[in-house]
Formats: sequence, C-alpha cells, structure tokens
Amino acid sequence: MNLFIVEDSVLIQNRLIRFVEEVPGIHVIGVSGDVESALERVINTDTDAIILDLQLGEGNGLQLLKNIKQKKPEVKVVVLTNHSTEDNREHAMRAGADGFLDKSTDFQLIPGFLNRWQAPNFSNQHI
Repeated sequence: MNLFIVEDSVLIQNRLIRFVEEVPGIHVIGVSGDVESALERVINTDTDAIILDLQLGEGNGLQLLKNIKQKKPEVKVVVLTNHSTEDNREHAMRAGADGFLDKSTDFQLIPGFLNRWQAPNFSNQHI
C-alpha cells in the first residue's frame, strides 16, 4: 500500500514515518505540509491511502479531503488531528474520510489501522 502523509509538523511527520515503516506492505511515497503541494502530489502519484491532519499551516485539511475524494475517490483517508471534536469528526466523515483519529490518544493505533486497510476482506467500513 502506497501511503502519503499530509502533516505540517516535521516532528509528527518523522514520528508517522517511523510508525508506518514497521508495518509490512506500507510504503511512504510522499510527505507534504501544505494543501497545494499535497493535492498535486497525491493526484500525480499512485497513492492508496493518506494520513491527513486537519489543521495545516497554509490551508484547510478538510477542503483538501474533499478535493482528493472528488478526484480520486478510491484513495483511503484517515484524519489524524489534535482537534478531535465531534463536530470535526462529523465534517470529516461527511467529506469522505475513511477514519478519524486523535493525535493525543490514538497515535499508536495507526499501524493496526493501516493493516486493516490492507486486509483482503476489507470492506469500506469507516473506523
């Protein structure tokens, strides 16, 4: 599975890369901290899944999610945010997110989450 990470914190980017490098079959094919380059790179690469922050320094992750799902609806997107309010969760899921995780409490769940997406019997259930 080709994974793209959209996160503006270099510290979090590095932590995510370390986590997912341990998951067999996951390959990080790109990292971006801004909406414009993320959209262009996701559209022009063979991205299967994205870990997406909602609060980006230059732009809105929710709008990026909508744009990605319009252009490549098959790409799985999990939102990983520090702003895990119920309102943000609802907006993200309506915009097409396939999952929603809180950075402070759910970070360690990412490898298992990606493994479920790779499972041969994965149904398009939201997590």
